[in-house]
Amino acid sequence: MTGKPASDRGLFERLRLPDLPGERTALHRHADRIHESVLHHLKRLLRTREGECPSVPEFGVPALTDVNYAGRGDELRRAIETAIRSFEPRLESVRVKYLDPEENDPLKIRFEITGRIVTDQEDLSVRFSTVADSAAGWKVSS
Repeated sequence: MTGKPASDRGLFERLRLPDLPGERTALHRHADRIHESVLHHLKRLLRTREGECPSVPEFGVPALTDVNYAGRGDELRRAIETAIRSFEPRLESVRVKYLDPEENDPLKIRFEITGRIVTDQEDLSVRFSTVADSAAGWKVSS
């Protein structure tokens, strides 16, 4: 098992590895574990295309090939923000910012995701960086 309390793990982690007896703790108790779990879940969310999950077709974001991104980064920014607000409730006050392309690699799309993870011990501000291109897909880091 992972050793993480159930409340610190995302849905897929809890489904794959159910609770052990005595494993439950106060909701949102360990911000660092929650942060890692949120990062893992954001990777899964951004790498999933809308419609790929038959039981929840809204889960995911539009495929990079489905949108002409020349001048339309804000459209994808809104889709990402909506998906995170809908499917990652542990991340509060979510903001997604479209970042201008880098001069040396203008075909990569970059976003910055910020928000707060609120636990019973602290209110942690978090920032995630995302980079996407049609060949490699999404990369998410903190």
